[in-house]
Amino acid sequence: MPFLSTAVAILAALVLADLALSAAVIRRLRETETKLIEMASPPASGLPLGTAMPHFVSPDGQVSNADIAGSPVLIGFFSAGCRHCPAQAEALADRSQEIASTGVQVLSFLSVGEDAADELGPTLRKAGLLVLDDSPSVVMATFQVQGTPTFVLFGADGRLAARGHDLGEVLGSR
Repeated sequence: MPFLSTAVAILAALVLADLALSAAVIRRLRETETKLIEMASPPASGLPLGTAMPHFVSPDGQVSNADIAGSPVLIGFFSAGCRHCPAQAEALADRSQEIASTGVQVLSFLSVGEDAADELGPTLRKAGLLVLDDSPSVVMATFQVQGTPTFVLFGADGRLAARGHDLGEVLGSR
């Protein structure tokens, strides 16, 4: 009987030690996950909500803020080589009819470097007007875009209504 009591006490101590170690491992995994998410997410940046649309002209002269004034517009900024851009470009193309049905114009800017292939162009053309740029865009700087993909949604009043790196996040209110 004393042998059995000793075995149960040892077993209980081992179970408690295992629980403590498991809790420590879970805590460490959660901390690591948080750090990985922070590393993978582009920095929050851009114009403050409610800001009037800045004056701009696309590098090719194809479009300016005057051309899109008076109606809601969703502007997407993409770059070749961006690992998150293909998924967001596809989401934009998939939702283009839904977006258009709400009266929102879609304008995409795609920065394509000299050595990069224009793989996103065909997808983005399905969504609306596409402007190609072969260098870091002056328009991106005008809109204070620091990472791609980035979406900015301006209302009919020309004020910034939403911004973000995920299309669903920006269109969530629509």
